[in-house]
Amino acid sequence: MKKVKITVAVLLISSVGYSQRVLNDSITKQIAYIESVNSVEDMIDWMRWDIKTGAVQAEVGQSYVESLLSLLSRLEDINAGYISKPFARNCENCDEID
Repeated sequence: MKKVKITVAVLLISSVGYSQRVLNDSITKQIAYIESVNSVEDMIDWMRWDIKTGAVQAEVGQSYVESLLSLLSRLEDINAGYISKPFARNCENCDEID
């Protein structure tokens, strides 16, 4: 009987620890997503300011802004679950070396 009680206690303690770890992982992922989005948005603002002040040529700066907006869109899609493999490519012969 003592072994059964110890086994049940160990299982309960491990399940509580596991649920807290899963919750912490979820919170960590959400914080990482928010920080990533904020960083990309800041970079877009900075690039637009550099274009406005003339520190960067308009064409080059706009190219950077478009790339950053694409990155922001991809981050949002990954967070929403639309993309499960963010770097997967759709190609016919992916295993071949070009």
